[in-house]
Amino acid sequence: MNCAQRKAAISAIAEYIAREREYPAAGETIEQIYGVNVLRPEILRELMTKEAYERLDKIIHSADPLEPELADAVADAMKAWALSKGASHYTHWFQPLTGSTAEKHDSFIEPDGAGGVVMKFSGKNLIIGEPDASSFP
Repeated sequence: MNCAQRKAAISAIAEYIAREREYPAAGETIEQIYGVNVLRPEILRELMTKEAYERLDKIIHSADPLEPELADAVADAMKAWALSKGASHYTHWFQPLTGSTAEKHDSFIEPDGAGGVVMKFSGKNLIIGEPDASSFP
């Protein structure tokens, strides 16, 4: 990258930062935008079959384990919702016994073996246990 390209990139970033959106935008109220990026039960209900959602609701209220088949259905619904919001990555956020928090970022994007990509997220990704954080500083 030459000097002119670097200056153009820095200028573009500065201009973008200067145009940051104010919340709420004109005509919006806090009530209209609060939680719009939160995957709520009613959204899952729309994205899952009635039977799958009812099984999930029962598990949530009984603390029974999430069986792999249902975990896949939940993961499919979560991925569809996240992609509709423009997401390409997800985070496993956890609280190790160190007094702080940590995050592990992963992507929905996986190579398809033909030079392209596919978007994947499985029940296995969803129900993975808390990492031991041995690889984190």
